Amino acid sequence: MMELLSLDDFKDTKIDPNWGPFDYLLHVLHVDQQKMLKSQNAPPPPKTLCKQDHTGFKLRSKFNNSVGLKRKRNLKAVEEEDDGYGDRVAPKLKPKRSKKQEKSVCPIPPPDLPPLFRQLIVEEMGGRGLVLVIQKTIFFSDINPAASRFSIPFSQVKTHDFLNEAEAKELDDKNSMQVWLLDPSMRGTSITLNKWVMGSSSLYVLTNTWNPLVKNNQLKKGDMVQLWSFRVNSLLCFALVKL
Repeated sequence: MMELLSLDDFKDTKIDPNWGPFDYLLHVLHVDQQKMLKSQNAPPPPKTLCKQDHTGFKLRSKFNNSVGLKRKRNLKAVEEEDDGYGDRVAPKLKPKRSKKQEKSVCPIPPPDLPPLFRQLIVEEMGGRGLVLVIQKTIFFSDINPAASRFSIPFSQVKTHDFLNEAEAKELDDKNSMQVWLLDPSMRGTSITLNKWVMGSSSLYVLTNTWNPLVKNNQLKKGDMVQLWSFRVNSLLCFALVKL
């Protein structure tokens, strides 16, 4: 089970007077990862911190490590809804194309991160290893205040390589992870990453601070979004982009 951080975990911390909110968040996540790795008898990761960038993100100082929600809904039904089965629409027949038309169709280019997000993440934050995790349509279940979570069904995940071995094991052991998220308005916040499994259905979920993010960014049913992952000093971070 996951152990909560205590004051003893920060006894060797040397506070830099030039630290900003983002630096404190990175340090808390770093200490949390060290504690997790020590519990697994693994060597701790190198302790490096990043200077705060000029944007001055407003970050939460208190992390709620408990989902605090009763998951009475069948996860398989949730995944089916987010796969598109929750809002059934009559299938549209595709018109037949001639061979000449098929040859003239250009291949769809791979999705790319918007320039403003890329500039902030790569140039200003020093982020590396950008990976597109999922591109999906927002469903009612994603904006339902009673659910308070953003679902990432395995059936729609582009790749699971955004997790390293230790992080994947932590989630497999039914422990939650505190990660940093850049929302569609390019504001930073802490959010909880979980993995839910029931039978053959699995999905990742972002919880706890999801409801305020929905409200602040006016997300609504039908919006198309992308979730990207990246690393800042080896720490897992995400960016949610509204298309």
